[in-house]
Amino acid sequence: LQENFKGKVMHSIEYDDPADFADKVVLCIGARASGEDLAREISAHAKRVYLSDSACRPLGDGGQPHTLGNVTWVPRTMKVDAGSKIHFDNSCAIAPSNVDVVVFCSGYNYNFPFINEKSNLELSCQLGERRVSPLYEQLWHAKYPSISFIGLPHSVVPFPAFELQAEAIVAQYTGSAPEPLPPLDERLERAKADAESGGPNDPGRIIDTHYLGSHQWDYCRKMARMAGLYDEAMENFIATNKIIYEDASQRRKGLFPGGPDDYRANCYIRDNENQSFQMVVNKVVKEPSSVA
Repeated sequence: LQENFKGKVMHSIEYDDPADFADKVVLCIGARASGEDLAREISAHAKRVYLSDSACRPLGDGGQPHTLGNVTWVPRTMKVDAGSKIHFDNSCAIAPSNVDVVVFCSGYNYNFPFINEKSNLELSCQLGERRVSPLYEQLWHAKYPSISFIGLPHSVVPFPAFELQAEAIVAQYTGSAPEPLPPLDERLERAKADAESGGPNDPGRIIDTHYLGSHQWDYCRKMARMAGLYDEAMENFIATNKIIYEDASQRRKGLFPGGPDDYRANCYIRDNENQSFQMVVNKVVKEPSSVA
């Protein structure tokens, strides 16, 4: 890429203003949350956006990728030839040579620049691993539990989960927790097992160590118990979060990545006591373009 591509190369962490891409042809590599959002925002200003996705839907006749508006959904990016010609998976019929900017939307690493060799604190946080260790329950430093890291789990409903993490920490600090944290040896053993597990799925991957997804609800229950807050009302709260999360996820499925995300405008009226909800669907005035 560095040898053959003559345009600008950047990571999504550098992204700030979609207007910077006015009248440009942009390739976003990676189609999860950040890739979809950047493609959508940039497309309002750019001439063309290619969104490269290893899980791209099957191509159309003759290997033609699908397009919605000025966003073209292409398979995995394979190589860049001399002259900045970009090739996607062999099944894709197009290979653009007019891309001005490549944006890597490939995820983020954990980084704690204030913790360094002078901190006298054992902490592993390697680039590319997306794993922080040694941690007990993905929260407390296993050896020095007075140090905690709120917000590491991902693919979760963030604020309720992180608030429960904070409650669990406060309960340990104030002595109000139902039980203290386990002894050092047990914390270190659990931290080692977690760091080597590759996350909750089987088979696991190191980069999924802090992934929770559908496992987040039991994690929230555990944090609530450790904070001394778990009761019927808390269970109703967590269970209602779960069904709203699943409903929003279902409505998102099948949408064109980088296309309209109108589902985000839907409002949910919670009924925690009955573990249910009512939804107010906000109608969209402008109909999206058809998918080619």
